[in-house]
Amino acid sequence: MKQKESKRARAKQPTLKTRKPIDELTASDLSEFPIWEYASDEEEVEGQDETWVRPVDAQVVRKGQWSLTVAAEFRTRTGTTFAGFIGVTTADGVEIDGAVLLPEAKYVVVDVGGAASRRATAKTLGMSAQELFPLTYTLRVRVGRERELRTGLIQ
Repeated sequence: MKQKESKRARAKQPTLKTRKPIDELTASDLSEFPIWEYASDEEEVEGQDETWVRPVDAQVVRKGQWSLTVAAEFRTRTGTTFAGFIGVTTADGVEIDGAVLLPEAKYVVVDVGGAASRRATAKTLGMSAQELFPLTYTLRVRVGRERELRTGLIQ
């Protein structure tokens, strides 16, 4: 009996016309387009809502942007790496908020709301919180005129 393919596995290569709910973004989508934005001006389109995103034709996060979804590489305390994304806003300085890991067609929100949240996030990945955190990230594109890719720590 042939196993049913996951929705993510059947996904086509994204184009600038691609629109999808943010929780359906894949590592492949982020490889093709490392910056995505909410398609909030398209919410009247049948079937779309405030969770839908679209690719941005750029390789640098410009100043003055709100709530972009930016591809990132993550490394755990033990050296395991994951593809994923982070929210970036550059409207007033640079704000980094929220992270999602995309291991093996999963969508794992990195919840740092407390010890129990950290343990739950780690358990989803088959790890302990001590193995996962601190979690380092490196954006896959530059922010503004920065010469280096931005890195940070999620504790």
